[in-house]
Amino acid sequence: MEPKPEPYQYHPIQKPTAVRMLTLSAGLPTDPLSGSLTEFDMDNAADEAYEPLSYVWGLPNFDRPFLCDGKELAITASLDQGLRRIRRSDKDRCVWVDQICINQKDMAERGSQVQFMNAIYKHATSVLVWLGPDTEQVADAAFSFIRSLSKTLNDADGYAQFKADHTSEMLTQRREEDWASVKALTQLEWFERVWIIQEIGTRAPATLFWGDASMSWHTLYRVCDKLTEFHHLRRHFDIETSKVKFVFQRFVPPDVATRHANRLSFIYELHRARHVKATDERDRVFAFLGHYSVTSKKLCELRANYDRKTGTLPNVYTDAAVRALSGGGAGSGLITLAAVQHLELASSLADWHERRDKSGDRDYMPSWVPDWRTYTSHILSEPTSPHRACGAGTFSKPSFEVDGKSLCIKGVAIDVIIEASAALKPKAFHRVEPGEQTVIEQLWRTVCGYGGVDSSGGGNGGGHLFSLRPLYQPSALDKQESREKFFRSIPDSQWLAQGAAYLTQTMAAAGDGEAVAPELRSLATSEGVLGLDAEWSRSANGASSGRVFARTAKGYFVLGPQVLAKGDRICVLWGGKMCFCLRPLDQGRFLLVGECYVHGLMNGEAVRLLEKKELQEKEFVLV
Repeated sequence: MEPKPEPYQYHPIQKPTAVRMLTLSAGLPTDPLSGSLTEFDMDNAADEAYEPLSYVWGLPNFDRPFLCDGKELAITASLDQGLRRIRRSDKDRCVWVDQICINQKDMAERGSQVQFMNAIYKHATSVLVWLGPDTEQVADAAFSFIRSLSKTLNDADGYAQFKADHTSEMLTQRREEDWASVKALTQLEWFERVWIIQEIGTRAPATLFWGDASMSWHTLYRVCDKLTEFHHLRRHFDIETSKVKFVFQRFVPPDVATRHANRLSFIYELHRARHVKATDERDRVFAFLGHYSVTSKKLCELRANYDRKTGTLPNVYTDAAVRALSGGGAGSGLITLAAVQHLELASSLADWHERRDKSGDRDYMPSWVPDWRTYTSHILSEPTSPHRACGAGTFSKPSFEVDGKSLCIKGVAIDVIIEASAALKPKAFHRVEPGEQTVIEQLWRTVCGYGGVDSSGGGNGGGHLFSLRPLYQPSALDKQESREKFFRSIPDSQWLAQGAAYLTQTMAAAGDGEAVAPELRSLATSEGVLGLDAEWSRSANGASSGRVFARTAKGYFVLGPQVLAKGDRICVLWGGKMCFCLRPLDQGRFLLVGECYVHGLMNGEAVRLLEKKELQEKEFVLV
């Protein structure tokens, strides 16, 4: 019996701009895995040939041997499978693999090496993607079907025929087994890992390996992009093309003239990645440190910190929030605070004290810090949003200080919530069955306090309800133009007319069409509006899902976060595009509930009230 090799011992990397690179030794499928590590200067990365491996770590069981420079290094089963798949039989291969090239037991080295991740993948000759073993024996079928779709969808005649064969009415005649392998492909775990966003997000070519099958990454993306307009097909066969499209070139700067200009915001990108998974939740921030949106001096100084004492999850998220706030400047719209989304929130001072004592000061997450593990809805204060609750002048720049875990920020208090609905469910604004009460009617009677859906006595309320501009967004997504330009191009009368069309059609379907005032019914049938009720419905569903509809003491109507409740305060904070909802704890201290749309306060009205001395500036201490 041969003696067991000595354990491999890492030596510190000597040069501050260097990483380790692995030379994977050639071998037959049954041969032991082996290779050697050398120091590699990233300053020369663009001129060298190497291939990084992207894969899922799997269970953190390091029970597979790898002979590194003749000594044994333990790796996971997933990496063992991936290395065997990409290993050549006739010659060595220069690869970068995080699990081997970084000393995973050295927290300081892990943190310092993260800064090179984007450059490693950006300058690669090609990226190798190990999707995992083909346990269901469907990889060949999936890749073959994708290649066939690519040819069909890129041919004008083939595309036209495919479109005719896959209308919503024709889908029941299509074979589900034809799409089963593609469904399995888009649901693989690899597509949901936070680190792959930068690993596959550059312009470097990439090859996908799934079991014994392989395919070009760009081929898969192009097909998924073509399938975007086939909404009913994707839903019918459960094809999750959005996962593929989300990670494609996510680390490549966008054309600022398109809606993708939102990606220039670091906080927006962290928010858009909330759906992905991370073994270490701190990596939700660290995986974006090489992103092109990291431009401000404060954010550029942010480092991956895995230290058990100073690099706790609350510390990491708070540090990122403070740096983003400090580097945001005028025009940022307080997107850092807008990204705060609570699943639950303390209801009183006593409740807050109890929760804080239970978590301990070390693990307490301030209410004003986005918790990137949670998601309730999209951000209304996105960078391309046209709203300016704080106006466009003196108060468009945030005024704040950070004191420990407290944020002291200036603004004005506007009003208090006196009525609030339950959180609106997805597809709440779809049409209802005959005899069923519509969501608008429920809100009209309970939150708005009106007896009927008409314009008598509550006509202004109707105008408020239908003029909620965030409820109308999909057309902007279909145009290669800025969302701000799109919103400003639509007159208020058109927003109201489309809302009236939805209400008229929905109430008629529910068997109560006469409840709608004649003025609204007339507006619903005006020129250019007919048939747009479905657009309004889709837009309303997108904006309201996971939010509540509320009314204030002064009669403002509010679309706010799902934890908003009676007694919460509506405020305008300097620098904010949207209003914010705060929950008072005691004299001067508040919890941040979240951003909210308040009709009548989205275009600097609060500043004008301040100038008239009808409001007073104050400082809010958020804890």
